[in-house]
Amino acid sequence: MSEPVRKINTAPESYAPKNKPELIRMAEKMKFTETLAEKVNDMCSIVDRAEINLVGIGVPVTFESQGYPNKLNNESGAFNDYFITKKYISDGTIAFLAQALGVNLGETEIISARYNVHGDGNYSVIIGFPVNRFDELPDFLPEHTITLTLPACRYAKMEINEQKREGRTGYGKRMQADEYFIGGFRNDTQYIFNLAGFPMNTWDASGDLYAKYEPVRKPENENDRFDTFGLKPVLLPKWKIACSTWMHGEDEYMCISKYFDVEADVHKTGLTRYNKRDYYGFPVDFENSYKSCFGSRVSSFEGLPEGIEKVTLPGGLYVHVTQKEFNGDNPSMPYDIAFNHMDKLYFSSHPEFEFDWSRKVIARFRQGNCASVFVPVKRK
Repeated sequence: MSEPVRKINTAPESYAPKNKPELIRMAEKMKFTETLAEKVNDMCSIVDRAEINLVGIGVPVTFESQGYPNKLNNESGAFNDYFITKKYISDGTIAFLAQALGVNLGETEIISARYNVHGDGNYSVIIGFPVNRFDELPDFLPEHTITLTLPACRYAKMEINEQKREGRTGYGKRMQADEYFIGGFRNDTQYIFNLAGFPMNTWDASGDLYAKYEPVRKPENENDRFDTFGLKPVLLPKWKIACSTWMHGEDEYMCISKYFDVEADVHKTGLTRYNKRDYYGFPVDFENSYKSCFGSRVSSFEGLPEGIEKVTLPGGLYVHVTQKEFNGDNPSMPYDIAFNHMDKLYFSSHPEFEFDWSRKVIARFRQGNCASVFVPVKRK
């Protein structure tokens, strides 16, 4: 990936190039045809697409530096490539880029793609347009313009129809497509995510999401399904968690909806100001069993509403099991690693460590579809 060379454009009447480069004219005519390889169901298919050269606005996404605002609406607390793309389309940034490139918005597709994916909700996104080549771009382009080449790849294509437009099929919400890809799709097909590709979405000029594309491949062996994960030892401080609890064996997921019922009251205290949409799940011992807990990090327990449970998680050494978040990977898989595969994936290569049974596994959920776990370990 490289920054386009930029020179001052001396034409005062328009940002668009006076003589549209051949590569732009070709890009406008290209429909970036894809070859159907397999029909999975009415809203999902397997397709092959050729290499794509993108020119677009590059934006980093990281939970650790987003500076959450205080408003309680979803757009205020959410931070991902979906909302960022809608922002840049709605505020005119993408139209401005199109003008600078000499692209007709009505004759090409807008593509957003994730790159530099590190896991735990941290990645970058590019929002822009496909072009034929990079060597004839206009001399002067908008701030933060970058180029990125998406390799030829096989994708799981999921149709989206959030606006419920007549004549179109697709999932009514993008999260439904995410949920299918991490669940039903894995059961319906033998495909797994392909790390060599880049997940991407296609949009129209109004900000309507058309389709989600997840790069896929066939696994070579059983261990392949873990290739999107990383395991890294980290030291954690003690965390104060405001949460709701539910008894083990009594529909434990109810503790999540129970907390969401009071989440707004917790946010109003200001104690979660920098930790909104950042949730933690864990068990606590209770009599001869345990309770499931789910909630948010808070800066203090003082001032929390009545009925909110207060739990301090112990710090110490943990192995952080993260997965590269490609539009939502399976949140159950880190648990599978934590309880069933640590010997194979970590302890066999780090024999000086072992599981610390005096502490519990802690799960982190960032916006619901990015999950990682912290596995307590100790030196032998």
